[in-house]
Order: sequence, then C-alpha cells, then structure tokens
Amino acid sequence: MNQAKTHNKAAVGKKTASDLGAKIFFSVLLTVLTVCIIYPLLFTLTTSFKTYAEFLKDPFSISFAHPENYSVALVDGEIITLLKNSLFVVVISVIGHVLSVCLISYAIGILRFKGSEIILALMLSGMFLTSEVTSIPKLIMIRDMNLLNTLWALIVPYVFSPGGMAVVLMANFMKRLPEEVIEASELDGAGFGHLFFSVVLPMSMPIIAFTAIQHFNGVWNDFMWPLIALARNQEVWTIPLGLIRFQGMNNSEYGVLCAGLVLMMLPTVAIYAGFSKYFLEGAAAGAVKG
Repeated sequence: MNQAKTHNKAAVGKKTASDLGAKIFFSVLLTVLTVCIIYPLLFTLTTSFKTYAEFLKDPFSISFAHPENYSVALVDGEIITLLKNSLFVVVISVIGHVLSVCLISYAIGILRFKGSEIILALMLSGMFLTSEVTSIPKLIMIRDMNLLNTLWALIVPYVFSPGGMAVVLMANFMKRLPEEVIEASELDGAGFGHLFFSVVLPMSMPIIAFTAIQHFNGVWNDFMWPLIALARNQEVWTIPLGLIRFQGMNNSEYGVLCAGLVLMMLPTVAIYAGFSKYFLEGAAAGAVKG
C-alpha cells in the first residue's frame, strides 16, 4: 500500500515538473517572439526622432529630440494628401467588401439553398489565385471601364475581391446563430431586409469586425496593384506609393523617412488596438466548424 502511494506521488511529481518545464519553455519562446515583433516597431519610432548624424553615431539609442521630422514628412512627403486618398479607398472598399461577404454568407449559412456548398467551395478556391495572377485581367477590366489612374481603379477590385476565407468563417458563424430567433422574426412577418440588417448582422458583429479589420489591413498596405493602376497620376497615389517616392527624396534622412513610416502605421495600430477584442472573438468564433 505504501509502495503504491509512493509510486503515485513520484508520478505526480514527474508530471508537475514536466508541466512546469513546458510552461517555462513556452513562456520564454513567446517572450522572444514578442521582442522580435515589437523591437522593429520601437526602432522605427525612436529613429523617427533622430537626425542623420545622430543615427550614424548610435543607431540603437533612444531619442525624442527632433519631433520636427514629422512636420517635414507631412509637408515634403505630402502625407496628408496620401492619407486622404488611402482613407477614401479604404472606407469605401471595406464597407462594400464586408457587405458583399455578408450577403454571400447569409445565402450559404442561413438560406442554405441547394448547391450552396458548391458555391462555398468555389469561393474558397479563389484563395489559390494570387494578386499577381489576377492583375492582368483586372487591368484589362479597369481599362475598359475607363477607371485607370483614378481611385476607383482601386476601389472596384477591392470591393469585389475574392473573400474565400472571410466567407467560410462568416458562413460557419451564421450557421450557428440561434434558429429560434430567426424563425420568430420570420413568423412576425420580417422580410429579407429586416431579417438581414436588424437580426442577422447585429448578432454577427464579431465576425464582421474580424473581416473588416483583415480587409482594411490588406487594402491599406497594398503596393503592387496601386502601382499598376495609378502609375501615371501621382495626385491619387496612396500612402505606400507615396512613401516609396518619399524614400527617393530622403534616401539618407532616416529620421524623416521613419517619421513617414510611423504615420503610415498609426491607423493600422489604432484599428487593431481599438478592435482587438472583436478581432479575436471573430477569429475564434468563425473558425469553429458549423
């Protein structure tokens, strides 16, 4: 009896030590990964307050001595104009894309008509078509629509871009919505518009927020398609294109260049910081198989 108790205690002790070792390992690993992710952002931020001489003297020092770098970036880099162009494109693109994804997901997840799973598979297959593959067909389409070198040359493809993963996540989310609520609304005489906008969408806000944030990030940082579609009209350039031009103007002024990069990152950081709760909830909820 005593030997059995001793054996059990030894087994529990080994398991506890193993769990503790695993926790320490993953804690150290996550700490290293966090530092690797955050350090480049902090390096860019501190460099944005330095002159060229200060950067050469000690590139890794922390300094906030020259905030005028930001005014130089705003004026010489025309950051305000670039931000206006990017925000105009992002706002319309995100609203249009999210609405189209919601409509497709509603048809697949709520209506569940015959053949909806085939449509879902086709939507998902669009993920295998990269932007490089579709750039030439998009260019021909935009040219034929006489939209080249305008902001609408970006908005139209962004709104109707394949949202395969977003549709899968949102359709799975909508499949798990309480059927009693939807059926009760239908019995009360709710039509499609009322059911879609007043019942389904409010209950789907986490996954909608996730989709919006993901699309915002992709549109805001896109470089290749704006370079193709807006090459001959610098007045409508978005901020990634403008920063490349600004880099050519300030090739050695690392402080001013980093100030422009910080201004470009601010909206993305603000979006993720303000809506991180919805982002995580949407990712977790949509990933559960319906």
